[in-house]
Amino acid sequence: MKIKFFPVTLGPMRLLTLRGLALKGKLEKRGFRVLETYPGAAQDIWRIPRHKDLQGLREGLKRFKLQGNWSRPGVTRDELDALTCALVARENLRRNTITIGDPEEGLMILPKT
Repeated sequence: MKIKFFPVTLGPMRLLTLRGLALKGKLEKRGFRVLETYPGAAQDIWRIPRHKDLQGLREGLKRFKLQGNWSRPGVTRDELDALTCALVARENLRRNTITIGDPEEGLMILPKT
């Protein structure tokens, strides 16, 4: 798919991975279904800029016709990435995603092109 992923064993990614796994466990204990996705991959698939170009990302997300104050100037790159992940979850409910990975190791949900 020609999408660059960070290895989960890379320095800071290791801590984020452990934190994510702990959060996943807590949410699943409460009955929530947890999906793993990657905002940069979704942005690449949707052909919108990643968070290095915040204005471009804001503009690209406008095509989803979202409501709310998400496009205000103070919105952070992390918030826009979180919004991207929420859009992937919505697309998953609409059955408009693909699943990649190994079920034994973990699956990632990405939007269809």
